[in-house]
Order: sequence, then C-alpha cells, then structure tokens
Amino acid sequence: MAKAVVIFGSTTGNTEMLADSVEKGIKEAGVEVAKKSASDISAQEMKDYDLILLGCSTWGDGELQDDFVDFYEKMKDVNLEGKKAAVFGPGDSSYDQFCKAVDLLENRLKEHGSQIVTESFKIDGDVDSKLADAEAWAKNIASSL
Repeated sequence: MAKAVVIFGSTTGNTEMLADSVEKGIKEAGVEVAKKSASDISAQEMKDYDLILLGCSTWGDGELQDDFVDFYEKMKDVNLEGKKAAVFGPGDSSYDQFCKAVDLLENRLKEHGSQIVTESFKIDGDVDSKLADAEAWAKNIASSL
C-alpha cells in the first residue's frame, strides 16, 4: 500500500485545518497517511513515504511559517528521487508575495528530485470555505498513486 505524509506548519490554526482536510482526502482514497507538524519530523523522514504533501502559510515579505524554517534548510540534504509531492497553503493576495512559501517549498522539492504531481493549492483568505476543496484536491492526488 502506498504511504503518504502531510507535513504542515501552523501558527494561527488555518494551515492545520487545511492539513486535516488533506489528510481526510488521502485516507478516503485508500492511502495510508501520517500527518505531522514540520517541527515534529525530520526532513530525512520524507524518504519513508511515496507521497509528500507540504502545507505552509506565508508570513512577512514572503517568508516561511516558523515551523518550516529549519525543516526547509534541512531539506537541502535529502534526496527525494522517485517521490511524488505537492504543496498547499493559505495566503492573502493583498500582499505582493502571495503564497510565496508554497512556491519556495515546491521549488525545494523539485530541486531534490521530487515529481510535483499537481498544481499547488493556494487559498486566498478564509480557509473555512475551502476545506472541502482541499479534501478533493488531496483525494485526486492520492488516486494517481
């Protein structure tokens, strides 16, 4: 059975809510899934999964959420050849760097051999109205495994 991991960083709880929906979509597609905070998993552990889903909000001038800062740096040392991946996150389009953290993480995954399997899922503003969409996005990804 394919195994997936949903790794998220959440300060206000919005990204964690999205991660819950993503996890639910993966499970509904019949894929084994683990959900972990970026502060509670090592970057090396990503190699244990077939599918890697990263969820991160954008802060300040296009910066990663705090839990992802160290994780992002440690990703430089991980070979992710053959791993499928996708990235999601909330943002605010009134800022010039809308969802820049999502782009940073997607690029880092690509740089280290991951195959990005779908367009990133970026939410503008309120996440509550997008939880079902996040679940469907994840279910669609999982069905491709």
